[in-house]
Amino acid sequence: MDPSQETLEFWILRFLDAWVVAEAVSASTLKAYRYTLSSLARFLNSRGISQWTEAHPSLLEAFLQEATAQRGWTPSTWNQKVAALRAFFRFLESEGMIRENPALLLRWHSPRRRIRLPLSMDQRQRLWETAEALPETPLGLRDRLIVALIGHLGLRAGQAVALMVEDVDLRGGRLRIPGRRGPRWLELSEIVARCLQRYLDASRPALIRDPAIRTLLLNHRGEPLTRYGLWRAIKVLALRAGLSLSISPERLRQPPGLPLSTNDQLPLPGGRLSHSG
Repeated sequence: MDPSQETLEFWILRFLDAWVVAEAVSASTLKAYRYTLSSLARFLNSRGISQWTEAHPSLLEAFLQEATAQRGWTPSTWNQKVAALRAFFRFLESEGMIRENPALLLRWHSPRRRIRLPLSMDQRQRLWETAEALPETPLGLRDRLIVALIGHLGLRAGQAVALMVEDVDLRGGRLRIPGRRGPRWLELSEIVARCLQRYLDASRPALIRDPAIRTLLLNHRGEPLTRYGLWRAIKVLALRAGLSLSISPERLRQPPGLPLSTNDQLPLPGGRLSHSG
């Protein structure tokens, strides 16, 4: 039989048979692995996927996130599931079924911290609609820009508050982001470009007190916005949108169903990073 035509469940059974022989696992551990892998197979089937070669890291992360949201998994449980997926895909790799192990990109969670899942698409949409409905006041335009920078471009809170006016190139449709290997340019989406234009035209000039301050985002006193100030702005918007107080910049910037980026060069929603010339 052509391996590409074999079912997802077929390879689960092959893995479990080989794993029992190689590792001499207990019945309870075998049952837990079988449950995890069968749940993943159902998740993939529900999305029209019938081959393990199509199980990309983003899908595996989405599976874990959905199960965590539904079942309230602890960090320890999450890590156990990651271990099961890594073992299974390592077996598929050794069998030549896949080229590389996609589960290696799955992240571990510290047992001391709660799992912070990204906002759902519905939550993100509600937050953005609330931001768009803000009055065209200096702070309203600023807060709308914050949501665009974090939620649409995927900037970290520290990157957003560190932006300078000179980092904005509206004519070129790009934004300069500091990096360990030097600055990089992030191409702007239409939404973010529009928010930046409105902020620079009508908001920042009304907020600024000292022209020597070149920081892009300012507070109501005309001073550089701090990370706490940015976090608080998102919290207030979340309350207006009827969302949980646990919403944070990190949860807003993380695309739902994708692994959290630890690489500044990784493409993020709404834009692409490129090296400066």
